[in-house]
Amino acid sequence: MQSRGEERAVSPVIGVVLLVSIVVVLASVVSVLAISLGQTQQEPAPRVTLSHELVDDGGEKTVAITLTSGQAVATEHLYVIGSADLDIGGAPGTATPADEAQASSREKFTESTGANPPQVGIGDTWEAGETVYLDPVGSADGVTIRIYWSAREVTGVNPGTVQDDTAYRIAELTV
Repeated sequence: MQSRGEERAVSPVIGVVLLVSIVVVLASVVSVLAISLGQTQQEPAPRVTLSHELVDDGGEKTVAITLTSGQAVATEHLYVIGSADLDIGGAPGTATPADEAQASSREKFTESTGANPPQVGIGDTWEAGETVYLDPVGSADGVTIRIYWSAREVTGVNPGTVQDDTAYRIAELTV
């Protein structure tokens, strides 16, 4: 037969075991979350330096933007937005020049028509020394241009769809 003192000693032991179990489970959950967050970190946006100039396109001016230094950037991850609608393309006088008649609020660097190669004509990456051309609607004077890099490919038909909120502005210039 148990005495009354032996019955009371069981409750504190069960309480301590339950508290320790809860702490172990919480520690496990927190460590798993911390490890999974560390593994899904975003790759950093590229760092670039740009220069720009206005070039004659037979009417209003077109903005020529040259990557002067920095990492080569995959063009499928780039898009541009202006304070005025604009079109991205090749140099004036080429087969696929930037043309304000095709302007939109956002232009992806890999814009093309049909099965043709991208109009900007710089290939899969934008590298130092290469120039893209932007033709804003109306005058280029005072237009602010922002170039964005997205961790995911910009998809769809021009102006393209940015897949998530992992886009970073890598350059901004005012003409």
